[in-house]
Amino acid sequence: MTKHDISLLLDRLCGFPFPIPLLRDLSDFVSGKERWNGPLKRRMERRHMRLCRLQEELSRMDLKKARLGAALGVNGYKTLEDFTFQQIDFSRYRNIAEKDFGKLFPEGLADFGEGFLKKNFGFGREELRAVIEGSYQKTEGGYRLLRENSLILSAMRTLETSLEAVPLFTAEEVAEELQSLPGSAREKLPRQLYPLLALSLDNALVAHSDGMATKLFISPAGDLSGTFQPRGKPWTLVLIPADVLSR
Repeated sequence: MTKHDISLLLDRLCGFPFPIPLLRDLSDFVSGKERWNGPLKRRMERRHMRLCRLQEELSRMDLKKARLGAALGVNGYKTLEDFTFQQIDFSRYRNIAEKDFGKLFPEGLADFGEGFLKKNFGFGREELRAVIEGSYQKTEGGYRLLRENSLILSAMRTLETSLEAVPLFTAEEVAEELQSLPGSAREKLPRQLYPLLALSLDNALVAHSDGMATKLFISPAGDLSGTFQPRGKPWTLVLIPADVLSR
């Protein structure tokens, strides 16, 4: 099927009055229209926000000075990683604006695998969600940290800056949404719909809330990737690895 065929197929599926937010987002991505703000768009927005945060930190660092300090062993910096860690402003997590909290915390937990979270924090997704929600109190216009400790600060830092994300969307998610459609509609779908949906995103553009846009593309290795532009600097991330698409 061509990209045009997939676009027409998604348009037909989105004509059904059923809860298929991921497919509606995919329809937008493929067609270039902005009609929905579902889970896929929010996932792309969170990736963009994390890259913006990382780019902001990198722009503040004097890496030449850091390398020199590491080489000389001065100021307590033994490695570049030591220097980078010392630059982290953990105080930013004491009060978080409502718009940022709503986008990244705790919804951003969905971007990370259970294995990654348990390895780094000793807790699964739902346990960490409970920790975050229990550690913050909603205030006028934001959220205030009630109990500051290494676990909550590390978790918030990860949700704001880590690029270790799960695939942008999965075959299981697509199949789950298709179950809400009439059987007659499902019978007409291609058997291998998931890879076709991912491949149809080649050259699609995704707009972000700050006016920047990410271009999606299929890499020579077969990955679905995206070139983001945080603060005008290009960053390329693999969004769905080729081996996931070929399963």
